[in-house]
Amino acid sequence: MNTNFPHESKKSLEKRYLQYTLQFNDVLDNFTHLISNAFSSKGLSVTIRHRVKNFESWYAKLLRQATASGGSFEAVTITDILGIRIICPYLEDVELTSNLLQELYKVIEIETKGADYPSNHFGYESVHFLLRIPEEIFPNSLISPEFLPSPVCEVQVRTILQEAWAEVDHELNYKSSFSPLDEPLKRKLSALNATLTLSDIMFQEIRDYQRTFHKALKQRKKTFYKSIHQEYNEGAADFPAMEKTKNLSDNHLQKTIDSLLLQGLLAHNKENFAEAVNIYTGILSSNISEEIKKLILIHRGMAYFSSGFNQLALEDFNHVLRIDPENTKARYYRAVHFRNLKNYEKAFKDLEKCISLEPLNLEYLTAKAETQEESGDIKEALAGCSYILRIDHNFKPALRLMERLKGKPL
Repeated sequence: MNTNFPHESKKSLEKRYLQYTLQFNDVLDNFTHLISNAFSSKGLSVTIRHRVKNFESWYAKLLRQATASGGSFEAVTITDILGIRIICPYLEDVELTSNLLQELYKVIEIETKGADYPSNHFGYESVHFLLRIPEEIFPNSLISPEFLPSPVCEVQVRTILQEAWAEVDHELNYKSSFSPLDEPLKRKLSALNATLTLSDIMFQEIRDYQRTFHKALKQRKKTFYKSIHQEYNEGAADFPAMEKTKNLSDNHLQKTIDSLLLQGLLAHNKENFAEAVNIYTGILSSNISEEIKKLILIHRGMAYFSSGFNQLALEDFNHVLRIDPENTKARYYRAVHFRNLKNYEKAFKDLEKCISLEPLNLEYLTAKAETQEESGDIKEALAGCSYILRIDHNFKPALRLMERLKGKPL
């Protein structure tokens, strides 16, 4: 730090500091833009904020650090004049963001705030990086021994809830110099932070569950499509192990509906349809809302259908449509059932209703074109396929159908 500082007035320092501010802002804008583009290319959805430290904050920090150094201004180096804050939705995004920053830029320092807290203590948490700014956006003319002796930027990475706590903590403890002395207040602050920390963990768990659930749903749909062309089992009246579906075990009853549904989906995806139906029926026998009931009936209907018990599947889809006539999923799956029976009139009727409710649903439009193909109306199937590909020229089911149709006589 320049030794002239102790002898230079605050007003003079401020004047020289402000001369750099506009250029500092330009550098920070460019650096933030670089980081944002890099994150977008990796599919990371984060919020990025940036700021140039205002003079009053810089000067107060200068005085604090000089005082802590025994009055020596030469020992003070302030590295957070340029600051970027990256706010992530989930805990896992903090790790992904941190890893990407280390891949892209030279890291001078890295510190995980809060990592050394004892297990019963909660406080400010964040990952702080000191990054070197790329030369192409930081001109040498901006390097100054007084203010920014090297091209560095502090980047803080934290979750939305960690950001909320940091803001409150800053207001209570830093700006107002507030430090609660009585234990009740300390416990309240600690409890608040513990709640936010626990919420972050729970949000991550929910996200992990959703990811697993959606993966299972996608796989279940593939299982359903595999069974579309199977032979219709008209004589099936009962489903194996139906006597087991009346009651779930005590262990099952203690689980949430979500975990039971996921368990049913996983069994479904393994083509263990009897177990899946057993779980779905157990959920239906409990006290659930109409919305959940419709969802479970659709899942059970698909499991019945995939195992060849088409009449049982039809009963479940009809049950949903009695509750909710505009339920497009149940109506779509019922159309598939009718198509499997070669009852094209009923299949078209259900598909037309689905399309009237969701005109741009490519899955329903493709199902209609496939049904037209099966019923021998190749001309209409081609027209439907062309319409779908005008909406999305990369929609793979329609592309596969178009290839099949090309070799068929009109």
